[in-house]
Amino acid sequence: MPSTKAPNKPGHITTGNVLEDLGFSPEEIREIEIQHDLWVPIRAEIEARKMTQSQLAKVLQIHQPDASLLLRGQLARFSITRMLQFAERLGLAVTINVAPT
Repeated sequence: MPSTKAPNKPGHITTGNVLEDLGFSPEEIREIEIQHDLWVPIRAEIEARKMTQSQLAKVLQIHQPDASLLLRGQLARFSITRMLQFAERLGLAVTINVAPT
């Protein structure tokens, strides 16, 4: 049976920002972006050291299930402050820049 959908017709219009499209506020979006910006080098350091979840949990002083969540990028459980602590415990330097918009 042929499709009744018109060809090349978009299902919905997006803003180009998936988080905005999902209904997150600008403040929530910024928090998610900061968490991600912290997670990328943390994850790279973990991979460079070839750490197991058990080793990671010990270094970061967290429970193993939380280490698993961190490795999988499920960042909603971790505050920005907590992510900063993780970077510190892994020996990473964090620089924060604030400028007018």
